Amino acid sequence: MLMRALAKNIVQNQDVEQLFIVKGSTKEKTRDIFQAKDVSNVLGYQKLSRIASEYGFLYQFLPLETHFILKKMHETAPDLIHIHNIHGGYFQTNLLPKLSKIAPIVWTFHDMFPITGHCAYSFECEKWKTGCGNCERLDIYPSIKKDRTKFLWNYKNNIFNSADFTIVTPSLWLKKCVEQSFLKNKDIRLIYNGIDLETFKKTDKYQARKTLKLPENKKIVLFSANGGIKNPFKGGEFVFHTFEKLKNRNDILFLNIGGKNEEKPENWLDFDYVKDSQIMAKLYSAADIYLFPTLVDNCPLTAIESLACGLPVITFETGGVPEIVENNKTGFVVEYKKGGMLTNALAKLLDDNDLRQKMAENAVEASKKFSSERMALEYLKLYEELLQ
Repeated sequence: MLMRALAKNIVQNQDVEQLFIVKGSTKEKTRDIFQAKDVSNVLGYQKLSRIASEYGFLYQFLPLETHFILKKMHETAPDLIHIHNIHGGYFQTNLLPKLSKIAPIVWTFHDMFPITGHCAYSFECEKWKTGCGNCERLDIYPSIKKDRTKFLWNYKNNIFNSADFTIVTPSLWLKKCVEQSFLKNKDIRLIYNGIDLETFKKTDKYQARKTLKLPENKKIVLFSANGGIKNPFKGGEFVFHTFEKLKNRNDILFLNIGGKNEEKPENWLDFDYVKDSQIMAKLYSAADIYLFPTLVDNCPLTAIESLACGLPVITFETGGVPEIVENNKTGFVVEYKKGGMLTNALAKLLDDNDLRQKMAENAVEASKKFSSERMALEYLKLYEELLQ
């Protein structure tokens, strides 16, 4: 979604032709989108992929779409190549040196995967600074069963440093991480993510609640994640801990978006994962506070979207989140994994209507620097610089 929004805004500002190579199916059937050939039904391929993934070989020898990608690159002869996430089983890491000989490369890091032995986020572990190995969290996405993290770290180091590319990080936090990694000598830029402020904007709260059939007489605390409170990265356990402390208050409703809670407590409502941006914007507008106890994040769009819709955000001090949420101004940023502080911050904001209103106004104003138009112009400026 972010990739398409970026391309849309760049095309609006400049005479640019674009081509996308994507993995998997897409509902968008336009001439500029090419699906990497799906080889998942080839005899034995799924089993081979599973074994390769379990033993940490996936990005070294698979997938088999490499020929398709190189062929499409040579056919189109692009002026510039922009890469986003390459984990997920659709990109061989050793493609990078080959692509860098075709055109300048901009690579946007959306997490820590390019600089670690396997994981998208290292949490408290700092072995990625020195070489990984003896990994205690092989289960972190993208998970592997055999500890080859030291080999994979060295493999990435050798491959990535044999390719020429410019790195973009969407947060200062991630930029500082990269500057401490084996990619510290690369050209590293900071460009924050952006959202469509025409879609995500503050609208009438009670009209939104009426449309969504939500109670009009309660203060709504919203939490959103793919998988809901079960998402291991988004701190769902702290959401439920906070709910347990406040569940006897009949003036509040916890709205869990993205998954189901097996229990059905009072003052708790589950919503399926929402793909429609318009509906999501209504949900933000219908709520009063966004509870976001994420355990690790780069530049989360949900935090920006909630601010744009006038929601104060309560979150942990982690990753790039404090660069989005300003403590005591657009919400509360509390000490990492301190559930009691999270609960206290939420209770304070629930009880102080004036403070909540002031923070809501500040949130809308703060979100303006995270527009998709601003993001596109900064990328366009970088493109032009590299092409010169």
